[in-house]
This record gives sequence, C-alpha cells and structure tokens, in this order.
Amino acid sequence: MSHSAEKNPLHELESGVWGTARPAPKPRNPSASGRAGFTLLEVLVALAILATGILGAMQLFPASLRQTRAAAERTAAANLANSEMTRLRSLDIQRDFLSWLDKNTLETLAATEQAYALYNGWLTTVQQTGAMSDTYRVTFSVQMMDGRRETFVTYVTRR
Repeated sequence: MSHSAEKNPLHELESGVWGTARPAPKPRNPSASGRAGFTLLEVLVALAILATGILGAMQLFPASLRQTRAAAERTAAANLANSEMTRLRSLDIQRDFLSWLDKNTLETLAATEQAYALYNGWLTTVQQTGAMSDTYRVTFSVQMMDGRRETFVTYVTRR
C-alpha cells in the first residue's frame, strides 16, 4: 500500500468521517472584554478619588499647626501667670506687695526678648474686694503676639 493510499485520520476528521469536526479554538484577543487588568478610565477615576482624599487630609495640617501654636502660647502665658502669682502669694503683703505691683503693673518685653517669647508683655491690676476687706483681686493679663489677651485672676489677703 502506497503512502498516498493510506487513510489520513486528519483528512477523515476534516471530511466528517469520524463525526462532526469541532473548530479549532481561536487565540485569545488581548482586547477582549474578559481580559484581566484595568482600563485607563478606571485608573483615572481611582487617581481622582485618591487625590481628593489626600487634599482633604492635607487641609487638616495647617489648622492643626495653628491650634498647636495657640495651645503653646496659652501654656506659656499660664506658666508666666502662675509664676508671678506664686511669687505674689509668697510675699509679705504688708511690706513687699507695693514693690511687686510697681514692677508688674505694665511689663513690655524688649525687642530681643520678644524674638524668643510667645507674648509681648503683661499687665497686672489690683482691686480691693471691699472697703474694709483685706482681700485683693489680682488680675494678670498677658498680651499675646497676635493681639489676644490671656487673663488670669487670683485673690490675695493680708497676713
């Protein structure tokens, strides 16, 4: 039997001798809708959402820094007031009160001191609480760099 006379099984498949032939699978088209990955539009939408979130978070930082600075200024003013009020309470009211008041009635920091301070100066006022009272209301106001005033009050009695 010659080589050409032999039956070719592939030929029989194509002619339908063994049954209906199945078409060969087509190669996958990379632009088909079932492919994995993201489209350019999806990436752009994701970047827009991410950028919006980052910009929103970045707007919180300046406000936070302002609040931190204001808290530091209030703390410095409170420490100054506490120091001066403690000094006042430790004085002999009969003897040293007027000299302390002369020094602290109005204190303005020099320009070189203001460069390192969080306040410009302070003002102290003293009021007697009653005509016959030995109690004095001492108000200590700290003038901040931005024009605000932080005010602290204590009461002192004669000993």
